[in-house]
Amino acid sequence: MTCKAADEISIGKYTGIINDRYKDAGFLKQLEDISGLLGNKNAGILSSGRNRNVKITLPCQGKLLEVVVKAFCRQVAIRDRIDVKRGSKARRTWLAASYMAGRCVGTPPPIGFLEYREGGRLIESYYLAEYQQNIMTFKDELIFLFRHDPDCGKFMILMQCIAGAIRQMHDAGFLHNDLGNQNILVRRKGDSAWGDVQFVDLNRGRIRQQITLRERARDISRIYLPSDLMRVFKEMYFAPVVPPGEFVKWEKWYRLLYSIHSQTRWLRHPIRTRRIMRMEHGKTGGYPSQKDMWIWDERSGQPISVMKSVDRSRYYGLERHMGIMKATVLDVFPVWNKYSSLLRTCYRNPIHVKNRIGIAISPKAETVDREFALLEQLGTIPVIIRFYAHEGEKEWGFLSHIVKTLHSEGRSVSIALVQNRNAVLDPGSWALFVAHILERVSAHVDCVEVGHAINRVKWGIWDFEEHRRLMEAVAAITDRYPDVRFMGPGVIDFEYPFLAAALRNIPEKLHFTSLSHHLYVDRRGAPENKQGFFSALEKFALAKAIALCSPQCDDSLVISEVNWPLKGTGVYSPVGSPYESPGPRFNDPSVTEDEYADYMLRYIVMAVCSGMVDRLFWWRLVARGYGLVDDANAGNWRKRPAYLMLQYFLSILGEGEFTGKQAAEDSDVHLFMFNRPNGRKVCLAYSTAGEVNFKLPFEFSHIVSAMGEKVTAEPSGAVVLSGRPLYVFLK
Repeated sequence: MTCKAADEISIGKYTGIINDRYKDAGFLKQLEDISGLLGNKNAGILSSGRNRNVKITLPCQGKLLEVVVKAFCRQVAIRDRIDVKRGSKARRTWLAASYMAGRCVGTPPPIGFLEYREGGRLIESYYLAEYQQNIMTFKDELIFLFRHDPDCGKFMILMQCIAGAIRQMHDAGFLHNDLGNQNILVRRKGDSAWGDVQFVDLNRGRIRQQITLRERARDISRIYLPSDLMRVFKEMYFAPVVPPGEFVKWEKWYRLLYSIHSQTRWLRHPIRTRRIMRMEHGKTGGYPSQKDMWIWDERSGQPISVMKSVDRSRYYGLERHMGIMKATVLDVFPVWNKYSSLLRTCYRNPIHVKNRIGIAISPKAETVDREFALLEQLGTIPVIIRFYAHEGEKEWGFLSHIVKTLHSEGRSVSIALVQNRNAVLDPGSWALFVAHILERVSAHVDCVEVGHAINRVKWGIWDFEEHRRLMEAVAAITDRYPDVRFMGPGVIDFEYPFLAAALRNIPEKLHFTSLSHHLYVDRRGAPENKQGFFSALEKFALAKAIALCSPQCDDSLVISEVNWPLKGTGVYSPVGSPYESPGPRFNDPSVTEDEYADYMLRYIVMAVCSGMVDRLFWWRLVARGYGLVDDANAGNWRKRPAYLMLQYFLSILGEGEFTGKQAAEDSDVHLFMFNRPNGRKVCLAYSTAGEVNFKLPFEFSHIVSAMGEKVTAEPSGAVVLSGRPLYVFLK
């Protein structure tokens, strides 16, 4: 062993650099036969291929040191000549790792590098670093979450950890140039915590005084995530500001170039590509296909979309489009005729309110008593409870007990059976799930909804064939539960061509006693606002018409989910999930708590009193981002205005009868007339044009607000109406 330069040494036939802290004579002596050490039977192969990673254990300074050695393959002669000036891959890796370690940027502690040249050719070269115990690649952590623990919160924590580390690396002046998921190590700190991010495979890296936006974009373009998660990842990298336009432009360009590069690898390296394909053939456990990436977000009570809409649309098959087109052509005229007829009957017939307004609950074992107390204060209104296929038997058992308890109290209970992507991929597991639930609660439920938001692929269904397989599994066991009433198909939003196609897709053996629909109108603001020619009222009538025209469904319409997302609730809001992006939001349907309360009451009255909706379930009782009660403070749940307004409505009119909608000279004023069981007449009145001074066309005794507070009218009988309903008690 002889010294070649201030920091370069010779070890046997090798030259290189060893960090001072590892310059133990015995340790260095063993490195004279490093190629033999790597071939020893005790050596652990971490990765094979052109460049191998091998773990060896050597004594160093009285301790056993686990070392990972990256053995670089021989290069063509031209590369050897180029590397004379810029250094070998092993030397470049050492320089990069030393630079990063000196600036507290994560990388396995560098030990050194060794290389052997002969006749101007690089024969052997090795980079040595400390082996890292209990650490995984970013790629493997993502795969594990996708396949075994698809929890949105965990994805966000992991992605934030990696994005922050990359930002730190770039800010320190290091450009990786091969920043794939497999070259980022991260250590799990707990069930939902990660840290100690370390970057490896550094030989292509470059040290810069400052990393430009274009260079940052090129580096990040190598990260793999489905497109909407990638959008979030880039926002995390730049938070609290939005990604600059220049970065966005270059990242998109480099990602396209890298995609082309990857897809044409077989042309540039045909032998290597075939060898890798043979090695990978039959292996499982990699990334799921993007169609099969299903992630649950408990905060917003829904799965998230992992892809942007333009990327999702590429996976829609022709069968999906043809099914919608066929149903539209076959149903448009009979449905339109029925719809036109129904519109003329809206608000014309007496309607008993009792049992038409229900609430969805999602109880947890630790808070069920508090939720029951809130539910009791609303009276004995109907309840719907969701059973999720992605949860386990413990949760299903708990919810089954809740169903039985509520039923024993004389309450009408419905349940919803909610699919996930695995239910589609493994219909047998879905069939077992359905049978498991029905076996336990069939005697205690009023109705069972099968299928949930089936027109939104984030819920797991991509085409009508997949939907039909799920419905056939339900149809196969209906004979065992002849008294169970089913409803569906659970389409969401104003996508009625899809709704008509879904009904045509139901097996003959499965019949719905009600058409269940998730009818949101939040992006229009108030329920009276129109989408084209359709306000909420017209949408109710059109859905009712589809039910009347479908042989797979009776003429009952149930709105099984509706709400408005609430401003300021961040990732707990259905439109804020999975990440609260920096910068302004556009076309945000979120509303204030007061607007939410007003719209809720008006939506309920329109739905029930029109005669088009037989039952409506509000989603849901307790939820931070959209519920009647805010559970942000775990120790002090807060009743929102909507809860108080619904509670008062039910106390006044919950057992009343709607008798008609009285015409007003001002078309923006709405007067809904009710009879209470005690014979008192009540008018629910509001304006959709802001505050107006309106003279009531009837005599009244007193007026109260939506929460029961006394309202003073003018001596002339005029009262100020607004978007918040008032209760006018007639003489």
